Amino acid sequence: MYNSLYFKIILILVIFMITVMCVIGTILINSVNSFYMDDFTNLMNTSFDPSGQLTAELQSALSSDSFAEEQCRILDSYRGVLGIDDYRDFYILDENGSYLDGSDSESGTSLKKTANMLAAMRGEPVNTQPLGSDFADWALLLDNGERSCIIYIKDTMDEMQKFTWMLFAIILQALMFGLLFAIVLAFFLSKAITSPIQSLTRSAKLIAAGEFSHEIDVHSHDEIGTLTDTFNYMKTTLKGTLEEVSGEHQKLETLFTYLHDGVVAFTEDGHVMHINQSFMNLLGDKYDENFTFRKLVSLFGIEYTPDFDVEYVDRRPNEDSRSIDDRKSTDNAKSTDDAKSTDGYSVSDVMFDGRVLDVNFGKLRYTADNEPHTGILAVIHDETGRYELDKSRREFVANVSHEMRTPLTSIKGACETILSDRNMPPETEDFFLHMAVDECDRMTRIVSDLLVLSRLDNKRTKWSIQKFDTNAALRHICEVMQVEAAAHSHKLTLVTDSLPEIVADKERIEQVIINVVSNAIKYTPDGGEIKLAAKAADGGVELTISDNGIGIPAEDLPHLFERFYRVEKSRTSETGGTGLGLAIAKEIVDAHGGSISIASELGEGTAVTIYLPLETKLKTVED
Repeated sequence: MYNSLYFKIILILVIFMITVMCVIGTILINSVNSFYMDDFTNLMNTSFDPSGQLTAELQSALSSDSFAEEQCRILDSYRGVLGIDDYRDFYILDENGSYLDGSDSESGTSLKKTANMLAAMRGEPVNTQPLGSDFADWALLLDNGERSCIIYIKDTMDEMQKFTWMLFAIILQALMFGLLFAIVLAFFLSKAITSPIQSLTRSAKLIAAGEFSHEIDVHSHDEIGTLTDTFNYMKTTLKGTLEEVSGEHQKLETLFTYLHDGVVAFTEDGHVMHINQSFMNLLGDKYDENFTFRKLVSLFGIEYTPDFDVEYVDRRPNEDSRSIDDRKSTDNAKSTDDAKSTDGYSVSDVMFDGRVLDVNFGKLRYTADNEPHTGILAVIHDETGRYELDKSRREFVANVSHEMRTPLTSIKGACETILSDRNMPPETEDFFLHMAVDECDRMTRIVSDLLVLSRLDNKRTKWSIQKFDTNAALRHICEVMQVEAAAHSHKLTLVTDSLPEIVADKERIEQVIINVVSNAIKYTPDGGEIKLAAKAADGGVELTISDNGIGIPAEDLPHLFERFYRVEKSRTSETGGTGLGLAIAKEIVDAHGGSISIASELGEGTAVTIYLPLETKLKTVED
């Protein structure tokens, strides 16, 4: 309360009013006192002028034997002129100041000798009125050579004291009314001043709470009105700035959250300041709430520097540097010299938990407790996919080279045999020529399959999308494959419910199913059973091709859809396979929005499950 502006304004006006009234009262009282003294002095000087009539009469009466009585009568006749009343008396004194006669004999006998009286006794006309004296007096020495006397006038100033107290009461009353008026005036004045200030205070609290919609009305054109206008402008500007900062923060937060690279920021003392989900996923159970920069560089095999000067972070060999692709590099990581700078350092090919990582360190400048600090930022990029892609590319080139070299070797051998023996029997020559033709056909199939995969990879396949009867298509496939199945004494059966029509590329879907059925026929010993079952499921059609053949080892199952992958290369070569059939089948099914999976046990048989949606998102593309 005592610190409020209300109280201070009221207190200031009250103090001001009291001060003014005290000064005015003091001046008035002193002025009245001075006026009374001056009026008394002037009256005495005028009345007792040496050349005046009163002085002459008093001087003449001094010659009489009863001069005191005579002088008393004269002074009494001048009572009105001298202002003789209840508060002012005259006295006739001898030269020693003893009382002879006067207007008040009772007080005359007890007169005290004052400065003016003593001066008159010495014959000195002083008659001064000391400031602050509680009475006024006048003494005049009369001397005719034979005798002398002193005419003494004394005013008790009780009249002036009564007037002073009356004036003081008036001043006090005026002060009370003035204080009351000052308090009322101060209340309205302080309210007029503090009301916009209180509005500013409320708005400031709302702004601190994040509320910017409140607008302060301006009711004045003075400094407070200018302050209110400025505050409204500041609020609008601050709102825009905060919205812009918030938008940028949300952008950075979204980018930070969904960034595939692992990002972690450390404080100056090595503790985690920020971290994204990708980094936690990368570290897995190796990340905990006590994770520090020291632990990070320890996990990645990077030499720790306590001063966090990333410019001098050195790379240290890691023992599991050959865990991927059996790389023959003698160093686990290669530091990028060009990446060194005063603000960062890059470390390449860091091996961690079966992954290949690129780790980039950078200085991070931030503010904490209003003081600048320098932390460290680590960005981890997972390069495992690139290494796996390089590995797959190398294997693919090697497989293509091998697959093309084998038939070429056979063709070359057949041709060289024919050329070396011109007298070869016709049946032998026909054998070698047919072998060359078969190998050419095999090369043609490989090239054709590679072209199909290339078009699928590059999204350049020409699709012919149409609605067709699933049941009729499956029956047609079984009829076509019955001849090949019968050649191996297999029993091929079709088990199907009433299936809905589907929208897809009929020719390529039939190609997928025929490829799977053909594999079942090839890898099932003669006299086996092959079943093609179909049913409606989950907004699509589910096909299962099962056999009781030789089965597939568990370690080969994850690789069956890889290009040129063969479970038994010698046996596959005998059947004339290219190792691309299942890869093509998976690409076609995936393109239609379906799925294909294989379940098998060695010696028990294999089941291939294909799911196709009722309508693919592919569109017909004409050549």
